[in-house]
Amino acid sequence: MCNRNACCPICRQDTDLLLELRFGPKLRLPTEVPIRHCARDNFLFLAGGSQSDYDEYYSGVRNDSNHQEVSGGSLRSPVSQMQSQLLLSKLGDSFSSHKKVLDFGCGEASLLVELADLFPHSTFVGHDIGPAAKIAVSKAEQLNLGNLVICDFEASRAQGPYDLVIASHVMEHLVEFDLLGLLASSLDEQGLLYIEVPNPLQYAEHDRLEFLYYFDRLHVNHFTPQSLARLAAECGLGYITHFEFAFPYRDGGRYPALGMLFRKGETVTELQSPNIREEAGRYIDHERLRAKALSATLGTFDGVLVWGAGDNFYRSLGNGGPLENLENMVILDRQARQVKIKDRVYQTMDPEAGIREHSWPVVVTISEGRKDIGRKIHEIDAARRVEFV
Repeated sequence: MCNRNACCPICRQDTDLLLELRFGPKLRLPTEVPIRHCARDNFLFLAGGSQSDYDEYYSGVRNDSNHQEVSGGSLRSPVSQMQSQLLLSKLGDSFSSHKKVLDFGCGEASLLVELADLFPHSTFVGHDIGPAAKIAVSKAEQLNLGNLVICDFEASRAQGPYDLVIASHVMEHLVEFDLLGLLASSLDEQGLLYIEVPNPLQYAEHDRLEFLYYFDRLHVNHFTPQSLARLAAECGLGYITHFEFAFPYRDGGRYPALGMLFRKGETVTELQSPNIREEAGRYIDHERLRAKALSATLGTFDGVLVWGAGDNFYRSLGNGGPLENLENMVILDRQARQVKIKDRVYQTMDPEAGIREHSWPVVVTISEGRKDIGRKIHEIDAARRVEFV
């Protein structure tokens, strides 16, 4: 029987290997991560992994950190303001009458806040399995949005059917696609489903500081409009329209996104998209060239201090990453622990102690809070060279 380890989870046909990543232990998430390509569906996906293991991970992780960093802690997110404007431009006058809307995987409900504020006579329901749902409840209360409710999965289902269901940056995290059928069944007749995901056809145009940032073990699906339309069609959802955009990101750049709108019972339309393997290959080649230049620079020093030993760190150790060929590394971490890399074991050092003891460059591999880390390094040594990967 074909499974996700070897075959495409959309069409169940054979696939080929694009990239293989390795990561350190984190709960029960996979450490060996093959990224595979389905030519038939024009689709990239992570092979392996268990939906229950991912659900366990997300139930304990507060998402929407990008909204917090970009908004500077404000209750209103500029990212969601952009999302709502773009979505409403495609919905036309849909909200001219009362509508019932569900946002599944709402995080801190940043998008629902915008819609609920604009349309006080419509009803908005949000659900998220993670701790961000508590922040969503607090937002609704602070903004006095009586038409916005955050509830658990069963309660959100019971309040259906819905005129519009939103799944914003949810589908890229799903090992199993049963959820899409559940969302379709929550729609009223002629109801609309809005799906937003990262746009892999634009990865090469939107550099991140981190090496191969867009390929990790959390984003297990990389959809083109073609592949997402095929998946939606299996659940009786017909394509209406789609759009591409880029929203502000925590590193000062912009993040590429794809928004797609489907209608329940709509005639299925077959889409054709640019070749995702070619675009992914262009992004990977570009990343390796960047990494090669940084690796050559770091190689001129006797050693390197590496702040953080998470997923970015492990990703930088392979596939032509900037740390792949460096022999002498000291890993900085406030938590004393051992980090095993192939046949070598490193004992971490406290960051301040490591910086004071070694005059080497500091390579920061942590994504969130980079500015604070940079400031702390320069408080210890104002002249220290700092690189972010």
